[in-house]
Amino acid sequence: MALDILSVMVVGVLLSALTVLFLTQASLHFPPERRRHLRIWTVGLLMHPLAWAMLAARGELPDPVSIALGNGLLLLGFAEMARAVRGFQGLPEYRSRLWGVVLVAVASLIWFSEFRPHYSARVLVNSVAAIVLLGSIALAMASDYRRGGFTAARLTGAFAAFGVLVACWRFVEHLLALRPEGSLLEAGPSDMVVFVYACVGVMFLSLGFVLMHTERAYDDLRKLATVDPLTGVLTRSGLVEQGHRLVLESRRHGRPLGVLLLDMDQFKAINDTLGHAAGDGVLRHLAARARLVLRGEDILGRLGGDEFVALLPSTDAGGARIVAERLRAAINHAHMLYRGEEIPVPVSIGVAQIRADESLEAALQRADLAMYQAKRAGGDRVELSPAG
Repeated sequence: MALDILSVMVVGVLLSALTVLFLTQASLHFPPERRRHLRIWTVGLLMHPLAWAMLAARGELPDPVSIALGNGLLLLGFAEMARAVRGFQGLPEYRSRLWGVVLVAVASLIWFSEFRPHYSARVLVNSVAAIVLLGSIALAMASDYRRGGFTAARLTGAFAAFGVLVACWRFVEHLLALRPEGSLLEAGPSDMVVFVYACVGVMFLSLGFVLMHTERAYDDLRKLATVDPLTGVLTRSGLVEQGHRLVLESRRHGRPLGVLLLDMDQFKAINDTLGHAAGDGVLRHLAARARLVLRGEDILGRLGGDEFVALLPSTDAGGARIVAERLRAAINHAHMLYRGEEIPVPVSIGVAQIRADESLEAALQRADLAMYQAKRAGGDRVELSPAG
């Protein structure tokens, strides 16, 4: 073959060192709570240059040291990567189990290098351990495979799965033609592919893992932009985004879409007399009570201040008014407790149904006018916007 194992090792050492530097710099740009798994991955990656140095010293060091320790460090690196991926995905890290696989492999390699030397037996041990460790990385992405479109997790999982296939190829090749004598310096086709994967492939796995962190950070930022941190409901931007989607679906399927605009009647007085902490509690109380009444497909958002909007798919004006009355009763009758004191939370609600040729903004404006009509009538009531 054009490449020899020593050349691949040198390339692997250089790429591993460069990737470690890249990961170290990249981790500085993520929030502290996101860095732990990158650190675990980086430590695992640091094992690889040491491993290749041990393996390249075959003949200079005793075989149990060169073979067992070199391969053990290589496998330990993949074990740490698997642990980092599992932790990042919110799964149990299984450190003891993953390290246990490495320890069993090292003990077997010592046996087949010092007491009963057998090259293919060592290859089979290494292959099984690699299949388990790379398989752990691939399986950690199971939930991401069901998603549509490109994700870094799917790419990383697919590349780990490719490593499993390569290890299986090497396992089968040696199982069918056992070679008691031999070394990694006398590589066959599957051996060379495995070594190239182990040297170069970790760079692509590492890039995929960094991209997974980048996607997660983007999702966090997007969530901050679309979810109100105080109440947990949608912000104005998130509400408008979801509202436009519901309007399009309503027109496409010819189904009604109801709009409710809620505004507290005594919010300013609560803030002025009890303080903003009480006002924040009232907002959370309203959101929590509203969730108990609304269906799973309904959308609840906060326009700002004490104004909330509920979008009700497949609900006409009459049905929306019934839901509004239930909301008003649920919010008002279950007073919020603040420092042992019950605080009533009366609301005025305006109701509208989006017309066939009407925008979301226009419907919200009509619901807003109906809400102010309810306030002028004394508050704690529901008013329906005229249909015409």
